[in-house]
Amino acid sequence: MILAVAAGLVAGVLYYAGAQRIGVVVAASDLAPGHPIAAADLEIRAMPPDALPSGAVTDPSAAIGRFARTPIWKGQLLLAAAISTSPAAFQSGIELPTGYRAVAIPVSAAHAVGGALIPGSRVDVISVPVQGRAPAGRGTELIAQAALVVDVRGEQGGPFERLPTAPRPATAIRDRLGSVVIAVGPVAQMWIADRIATSTFVLALVADRP
Repeated sequence: MILAVAAGLVAGVLYYAGAQRIGVVVAASDLAPGHPIAAADLEIRAMPPDALPSGAVTDPSAAIGRFARTPIWKGQLLLAAAISTSPAAFQSGIELPTGYRAVAIPVSAAHAVGGALIPGSRVDVISVPVQGRAPAGRGTELIAQAALVVDVRGEQGGPFERLPTAPRPATAIRDRLGSVVIAVGPVAQMWIADRIATSTFVLALVADRP
């Protein structure tokens, strides 16, 4: 009898733990980067505590008034890392490291790894003097190493669409790569500003660090 009672208690505890639920915040609709989050954008769903990923938001007040850093889809769990106190400057959602500045490097696809760069890549920035514009004697220079790519822009100034997300008329002009935005320190930004009018820039992809 004692064993039976003990087994029943254990089963009851296991059932209670398995049936436990906690409220978690999810998106009630698709949220674009930079979207200010309102109460109507959020829903509460019950989930087992052990199924929640790290950083899951459980209190709606922690999200209301903040901004989506990256696209958040309807029904997606809201994570603390996906929202910020200010609008994201770029659709990638990448924030500048403390003390860094965002600088746009004007490049064509041929000078930027064939246009294959994406936000999050690391690149070396090489300055090649333009004959007749750069001072005599200036050679090719490495002006930034392993710089973080925070965004890729088209010639029209908007986000560069490598592959359009929607069908376009045959007569539509496809945007071309115009610039790559990188994060650099104060010294590198001055070098870039000094060379931008007299140089062509080449971006070299840096392998992931081990």
